[in-house]
Amino acid sequence: MLNEEDLKYLSSLGINKEQVDSQIDLITGKTPIKSLKLIRPCVPNDGILPPEQVKSINSQSSPPPDGIHISRFIPSSGYATRMFDFTMFTKESLKKFRLLPFYYKIESFCSSNNIDIERIINTDNVDELKKLLLDESFLNFSSKPKALIEFHLINNIPITPLEQFILNGSDDLTNTKISFSIQGEFVDEFNSKLAKSPFFTDSNPKSLCNFIIQSKSTNSICLDSEGHIHRNENGEIYTHPSGHGSLINALDEIDADFIFINNIDNISPKTRGLRNSISTSLFNIAFNTKKNFDMMIQRFAERKYSLLEPSINQLESILSSQFKGKTIEEKVDIIIQILNKPVRVCGVVKDENSKGGKPFWVFDGKSESVQIVEESQVDFSDKSQKEVWNSSTYFNPVEMVCSLKDFSGNKFNLKDFSEDSLRMVVKRNMKGKDFVFTELPGLWNGSMHYWHTTFVEIPSSSFTPVKNFTDLFLPIHQP
Repeated sequence: MLNEEDLKYLSSLGINKEQVDSQIDLITGKTPIKSLKLIRPCVPNDGILPPEQVKSINSQSSPPPDGIHISRFIPSSGYATRMFDFTMFTKESLKKFRLLPFYYKIESFCSSNNIDIERIINTDNVDELKKLLLDESFLNFSSKPKALIEFHLINNIPITPLEQFILNGSDDLTNTKISFSIQGEFVDEFNSKLAKSPFFTDSNPKSLCNFIIQSKSTNSICLDSEGHIHRNENGEIYTHPSGHGSLINALDEIDADFIFINNIDNISPKTRGLRNSISTSLFNIAFNTKKNFDMMIQRFAERKYSLLEPSINQLESILSSQFKGKTIEEKVDIIIQILNKPVRVCGVVKDENSKGGKPFWVFDGKSESVQIVEESQVDFSDKSQKEVWNSSTYFNPVEMVCSLKDFSGNKFNLKDFSEDSLRMVVKRNMKGKDFVFTELPGLWNGSMHYWHTTFVEIPSSSFTPVKNFTDLFLPIHQP
């Protein structure tokens, strides 16, 4: 399946034969896909921090201390392909078509190319409109990064999510540059957008944010329906980005004590104040959680064994299997290892039939923990598992803050806390053909499997995603 030239080319991307073989084994079923066993959904007081505790922590919290660096990371390497799916497009959508923030681009393109956009809209010609927006020889919107599609109007000026996240950072509690992960081929386009942005005329674009290039070494090969490896027109093997789990290494490039993570498409000018207050609340909980863990670790690290015995005895029943036959010194090592992990606080909202991850108590074959779980991680052929999934009442909108340094202030090696067996097989239609490829464990799923996780309920009104361009017709996205 792979010849010498293929291996040489893949090696130039940082992909070796063992990785390809592992991907093929997963796609073909030779390696089974690992599922998580759902125990029960998380609810307040059982996996989700109770509201009274959230209120208490916030009331006792002060502004971030001097010297604490707080940043924000936005995965932004995705294309707008699914955003421009016309499946749900209706004649009613056509009536609102001129409300799109980027309608001026459509109008300008039509004017320059002698296309009568008014005729297309007034005659309900959805097929012609679809061709205009998606064909490579026309506007080709679906091949552009989602971060560069204009979502809103501010003072009647179109603004992209890229600009909007930077703008929001001017009055939130972050105090270092925001970071965006992007595909290498779009660096110039991202830089150009900022250089020409009317929102940052007095700023040096390089001072506004960091662009982290998504490494192709984490890409996956694709197999077609006949099991053949998909290739580019020049014969080289095509590799596809392997999901947001490939961005776990990007967090290592951000020099900060706390890092917020958000989806690029969950933003609206109308929720700016609300989102800032949520960020402050989540940070307070994360800072408090991190401080408590560090104090406990420090106490055990001092190894005053006579003083530690009561605490160790309390843990005997919980950690009996791990403590069996261990000396007190070894028991302290185990406790420090359990406590000394990255911390994350994740906002969750009431589920209103949203597609995506949900908070559950799970068993992974070794231990129970709270996790954000995706549908692809659950065995729905098991009726009881499907029932547990359907009983969940909360959803993960990707509103989280992470602490990535240990109690001594050193960065964790984040790969040490990932569960790599939670990879996924994904099926996508690309240019009219179905392909399958593997995705690495999701950034906030398997890649953070062994982190300390706290779930906190946040207002559902903060969740305003733009999954399809027709979402831009909703009042929350209109001026």
